[in-house]
Amino acid sequence: MAGYQSIDGLASNLNTTEIINSIMEYERRPVTLMEAQQTLKTNEISTFNALSAKLLALQTSIRALGSRQAFSEASLGVSHEDLVRATANGAVTGGTYALNILSLATNHQIASQGFDDPSQAVMGTGTITLAVGDRSPVTLKIDGSNNSLTGIKKAINDADIGVTATIVDDGSSSHPYRLVLTGDETGQKNKISLTTSLSGGLGLDFETASFDDPEIMDFDARSTSRISLGATASYTGAVNKTFTFTVAGNGAQTVGAGNIVINWTDGDENGSIVVSQADTEIVGPDGLKLRFADGVLTGGDTFQVSAFAPVLQQASDARVSIGSSLGGASPLIVRSETNKVDGLIPGVTLELMGVTTPATGPVTIKTGLDTSGVRQKLDTFIAAYNDVKDFIDNQNKYSSDTKEGGVLLGDLTLMAIQSRLNRLISEPIGGLDKSMNMLSAIGIRTGTNGKLSVRDSAKLSEALENDFEAVLRLFVDSGTSLNDGISFVSSSADIKGGTAFDVDITRAATRGYFQSETITDPATAGVTLTGSNNRMKLRVDGIVSDEIVLSARTYASGDDLARELQTRINADDKIGKLAVTVEWVDLGTNGYLKLSSASYGSRSNVEMIMSITNAAYTVLGLYGGTAHAGDDVAGTINGEKATGKGQVLTGNTGNATTAGLKLLITLTEAQIGSGDEGKITVTKGVATTLSESLDGMTKAEEGVLARKTGGLQRQIDSIKEQIESFDERLALRRESLVKKWAEFESMLSQLQSQQSFLTSQLENITANFSQILGKN
Repeated sequence: MAGYQSIDGLASNLNTTEIINSIMEYERRPVTLMEAQQTLKTNEISTFNALSAKLLALQTSIRALGSRQAFSEASLGVSHEDLVRATANGAVTGGTYALNILSLATNHQIASQGFDDPSQAVMGTGTITLAVGDRSPVTLKIDGSNNSLTGIKKAINDADIGVTATIVDDGSSSHPYRLVLTGDETGQKNKISLTTSLSGGLGLDFETASFDDPEIMDFDARSTSRISLGATASYTGAVNKTFTFTVAGNGAQTVGAGNIVINWTDGDENGSIVVSQADTEIVGPDGLKLRFADGVLTGGDTFQVSAFAPVLQQASDARVSIGSSLGGASPLIVRSETNKVDGLIPGVTLELMGVTTPATGPVTIKTGLDTSGVRQKLDTFIAAYNDVKDFIDNQNKYSSDTKEGGVLLGDLTLMAIQSRLNRLISEPIGGLDKSMNMLSAIGIRTGTNGKLSVRDSAKLSEALENDFEAVLRLFVDSGTSLNDGISFVSSSADIKGGTAFDVDITRAATRGYFQSETITDPATAGVTLTGSNNRMKLRVDGIVSDEIVLSARTYASGDDLARELQTRINADDKIGKLAVTVEWVDLGTNGYLKLSSASYGSRSNVEMIMSITNAAYTVLGLYGGTAHAGDDVAGTINGEKATGKGQVLTGNTGNATTAGLKLLITLTEAQIGSGDEGKITVTKGVATTLSESLDGMTKAEEGVLARKTGGLQRQIDSIKEQIESFDERLALRRESLVKKWAEFESMLSQLQSQQSFLTSQLENITANFSQILGKN
């Protein structure tokens, strides 16, 4: 081809390139048609992808309406948000409640007498026994390694018994360091009890109120009298406070030379004492007695005495009254161990932060369904549906003026999607009451343009406020059963809505448990645990606990023993939240311990880890005890096989009518008989039916649109191959034409050369002939 690149006009003066291009353009017309088809199908794919994006947006909006939680948004109004914080924790009904917060729940807090140095080992040695509420007491050993205030603090904190110890510097000039014990939990029952048995040093006193030594605040340089506590001073109050004393009068006053008036105040009350002689006890307020030594006091001298009460804060419950006393009514007073109160208002958790007063008045809480939140979700769904509708309508448009239509005009897949959406929006939901089985029942319907809208807002609001459960069932999957032990959990796309399913249970789900050997009732002889036999370790539902240390003491009853196990298991970081229950089963003169898992099924189990030292297994009968795994529920649904896991029974994959249907079975063995235990009717709400249908349209690879665009892409690829093949043949055709034109030009050039030669020869012959004739 290199020799045929430039052939234009070599011999013929013809534009052979233009001639060849025209020929090739004509012969390539089939390729042009194929390229147009390729472009059209590419546009169709882009349009279907855009439709898929809008359908996915519609699916997201309808899924937001597919759960009970979506319809359970509460509207809560609180008149004093600085006193109460209210949050919804379930279905909230409408109502107005008047609350008076009479007191807050507090944790117990006590303080010891003061010490000069927290790290100096000045305390006695022996034991300190602590208990919180009705929990088993814990005894701590105090020896030469920890008999300082700091050492005792660490021992208490390391014991992890529900008490936190801290050392506080109260800033006083003498004995400023106090050990403060604070209960970890609030509530009246969580009071701290403490007994000490220390000898050979200082003891700990958390009960005696006392006065600190007088502390000089501002004394004149002339003042020489020294002030001390009287030997019989004993604080009779119960509040920590400071008394400030100021010497009355002017100038120097000699103690014992006359009456010296000294005024005092504690911030709330005030008074005065009179010093008439030196070194005698002068009676002051609240059991305070002072001694003034010989010397001088000066008018304006000030000193203070701090009064200490060991109970810094009482353990108390929160108390809330609900209701009004108007008209002779009597409000109900509710107590709570914590400042978080559940159940007082249905579906609402209250967090108490302050106490009401006559000035604040009661806290008014208004509850109701947040219909605005539901309306917003509905509006989002309607907008997404109408967006899809507009998109499809635009594809179906045709302009008679431009003779152009939408990319997907007349496409059967598009028409099928449109028809399916219209049917899903307008058809009734099987299994629901006819009065509330369509969107139109809550005021949502299509107009003449096919778009959705809330045509009757009052109807929607009324349905949400007065028939919430019916509206919920319209959107959310549900199931109804006459047997309370059979309830609906969820269903798959294979389950047909409005269908009733027979349920036959052959085995109830049970909880795993560990049962000890029979031991003598501790009420008869007592069970004694010491440091050498008070440890245990459990595996509950596959989770292994830390080593659990039981209190070293004698247990006088089986219930006392079970209570100790329960307390220690609940406090374990690994299994404490698994809700293991411990009970003593009384058989008369003997009995056994039973530890039960809270879960159900074959994975529910309680086991003892035997490989520990100082174990309590032998004395408690646990060494020869038996672990019993729980049972999974078993049965059939609609006569088809089902698989049990815990209390959930699921229709097997491949079942004709029940694949993926999940039911919660809470029946006990005593409630199971021969034949069916009940029947459950499953309803699939609008959210599920529409979402499942949209999933069938938009699902990757398997969805309608994926199959459609996949087919179009294969057509595009096939056209591309045809074009490439055709272009390859055209390239050969062009090469052939170029070659022929080159040969033509070459031949024409040769002919032209011959013509020139012959013409030259003829001219020479003519010239020679003319010369000959002229000579003659």
